[in-house]
Amino acid sequence: MSELFKISGFNIYLQIIVTIISLTIHLYATRNKNRKETTLELSLIYTIGLAGWFSIVSGLMGHIIYADQVAESIGWPVNSGFQMELAFAAIGIGLIGFIGFWNKSFWLPFIIVKTIFMWGAGFTHIIHMIELNNYSPSNSGLVLYWDFILPIILIVLYVAYQKEKKKQSTT
Repeated sequence: MSELFKISGFNIYLQIIVTIISLTIHLYATRNKNRKETTLELSLIYTIGLAGWFSIVSGLMGHIIYADQVAESIGWPVNSGFQMELAFAAIGIGLIGFIGFWNKSFWLPFIIVKTIFMWGAGFTHIIHMIELNNYSPSNSGLVLYWDFILPIILIVLYVAYQKEKKKQSTT
């Protein structure tokens, strides 16, 4: 299992695959039924809920259990207390998203904190690339891109959902 955490972006690949498969199965299973949720709404439910779940798991697994492997892949020092702090932040943020599976009022708070957290991490990675010449696999590449892409996806889906909801309430 620890070898998986040496693969830069493994949790990102897994999150994308699980989200697409879960949403596809749900849409396929309910294709001939009258769903109360739109496809856009279901996309948000799965994207937010699973982003939350993967934040919890990566916080626990990646920053507590396999903290040294993850730190090395980022180019950070091992045996540092920052990993535990980062883990609890990720778990807390993730819990807000995971609850979004059942409660839509958690969506916007999750999007806000996840965006601040990920964009902050992304800018930190860029600073480390520029100032410290840190091009470690998990400080650059997919991990860096995902720090900016996931929040954009969440924001775009949420804004589109709000517009769809407003349009439905006026018709």
